[in-house]
Amino acid sequence: MSAFTGKAVVVGPAHPAKGGTVAHTTELAHRLAAAGAETALVSWSRQYPSVLYPGQAEVPGGVPEVEEFVPTTRPLSWNDPGSWLRTGRRIAPARLVVLVHVVPFQVPALLAVLAGLRSAGSAARTVVVAHNVLPHEPRPGDALLVRRLLAAVDGVVVHSAEQADLARELGAHHVEVATLPPHLPSRPASAAASDSAGPTRADGPLRLLSLGVVRHYKGLDLLVDALDGVEGVRLTIAGELWGAAGQRVRERAAARPDRVDLRPGYVPAEALPALFAEHDALVLPYRSATASQNALLAFAHGLPVLATRTGSFPEQVRDGVDGVLVEPQDTAALGAGLRRLVAELPALRDGVRPPDVDGPWTAYLRAVAAAASGIAVAAPPGGALLGVAKRGAELALWTRVGVQRRVAEALAAREVTAPPSARPVPSGVPRTGVLQGQEEVAAALAQARRLHLPAHPDTPKNWDALGAVAAVLTLADDGSRRARVLDAGSARYSPVLPWLRLYGLGGEPGALAGINLEFGDPVHRDGVEFRRGDVTATGLPDGSLDAITCMSVIEHGVPLVPFLTESARVLRPGGVLVVSTDYDADPPDTTGVTAYGAPVHIFSPAEIRGFVADAAAVGLELVGDLTDDVLAHPERPVHWKRTGLDYTFVLLTFRRA
Repeated sequence: MSAFTGKAVVVGPAHPAKGGTVAHTTELAHRLAAAGAETALVSWSRQYPSVLYPGQAEVPGGVPEVEEFVPTTRPLSWNDPGSWLRTGRRIAPARLVVLVHVVPFQVPALLAVLAGLRSAGSAARTVVVAHNVLPHEPRPGDALLVRRLLAAVDGVVVHSAEQADLARELGAHHVEVATLPPHLPSRPASAAASDSAGPTRADGPLRLLSLGVVRHYKGLDLLVDALDGVEGVRLTIAGELWGAAGQRVRERAAARPDRVDLRPGYVPAEALPALFAEHDALVLPYRSATASQNALLAFAHGLPVLATRTGSFPEQVRDGVDGVLVEPQDTAALGAGLRRLVAELPALRDGVRPPDVDGPWTAYLRAVAAAASGIAVAAPPGGALLGVAKRGAELALWTRVGVQRRVAEALAAREVTAPPSARPVPSGVPRTGVLQGQEEVAAALAQARRLHLPAHPDTPKNWDALGAVAAVLTLADDGSRRARVLDAGSARYSPVLPWLRLYGLGGEPGALAGINLEFGDPVHRDGVEFRRGDVTATGLPDGSLDAITCMSVIEHGVPLVPFLTESARVLRPGGVLVVSTDYDADPPDTTGVTAYGAPVHIFSPAEIRGFVADAAAVGLELVGDLTDDVLAHPERPVHWKRTGLDYTFVLLTFRRA
């Protein structure tokens, strides 16, 4: 399913229910409709018995917290199994059905919806969006129920690598990992931020805010205890207090009336701007987490965040830039983090940027489409014939590289020729610059051939590949050819990794690797590993790489700030990031043009400058200048036949501070 056409149905919670899952489900329906699907949202009239949900079930006052989706129907009720089957039969004509999995209690209803689809002869592709594969506080039988659900659908979308592993353990056939995209209250983030940012802060104690339901896994009791060792801070806890965890926090707060302001009860969206305006920072002291919107919500209102290194927080919060990250389940670490927050608050507030509310949804819809079809997220169109052709090109390329490398090493051992490490380094392509025209395309192709590097058949791509290889060899490698390099968003027939291999890199296992969401099981080509991986969540250790290359990838819906943040994390100090992307000084109109399951995007000068600014904010410094002259180009030497578009490439090189 490479595009959203036909009828799509989302089955999940909607207004008047409250909370982040409601907002996400509603926004998902809006985004599917905007992507071209004839979309309907099917929801619940009654989700749970009160014994399972001790809080207020509906939005106070009945005011929707996000723009309601039309059409929305609410035929499902937890105590009416007939409504489950009827719903499945009713939505049987759909091409895509997305089931939102919130808690195991609702799994029987979702299974009955699936049974209703089958009984009506539906051909719909089915996807589960799992906010938590298993609940934070699981009960006996939960895993069995969830296993049945995940095994019954075509694919599953989760929001972290850990949740993906759990889904696979529970029998999911096809799992896609997608960063949880913003689904914030309807009020524009820029307006909220302007209301709440104001002056740096008033005199007096640092005003901390905790927002949301108080539950054990959220660690509020640890935070309250940590206050005792930190002067000059005051905490507001605004949210519903559930069960024993809520009682513990209530007791701790009562013992510290001068340090903790307890405001029990649900906080509706309309009250958020005033609440954030009263405070200096949001605190998220979770013991464990999967994915949360609260950090993004704080950024939308101009506040930095103190969070633990769990769930999605390390991807959302830039430590030392717009917040502070500490280890979870550690009162002393929370105390140290609070002291950092006090000391660094002005700089952290200056580092806060409103979240990108559109870009991450492009990648998210691609994940939903991939889960529905069984086609990997980044898999290109073209069907079986194109797949066979690319596999043939890949095998021919790596056969040549293997033979050429072995011959070169054998001749060097006999001192007939210089070793691969002494090959002339590519030259002529700037570290940061724009492909100017066909003359530079021809020069790059000629240089690749002169250096005996297998040229890319799409000739303009040789230009940025030469620049990337030159940057790795001269900026990231010390001459030993032992640099560890990751090609992010790689293709096995792309030139960067084969060329680096011919220069002698990759002598140690794992030193050269490529990741892409379209890859399945790891594949090795002449010592280079290609494996499934997300460029925004690689799973690699901090500071473990000397260089990252990312060639013609970010224009395909990659969430830019998470990608840059992850790159900065895994690069060593002084490490190099090289990025190329589609660019034009005056981009052509791409409205309605799609490829690889996502809208086609060609970056403008302003967007490139914004990307460089985002990189600087996470400690990635541009190598070279980005003046108007650098960004200008007399020709559009790149022609994409499939779309009819003409444009050029920009190459950007960064060093990790």
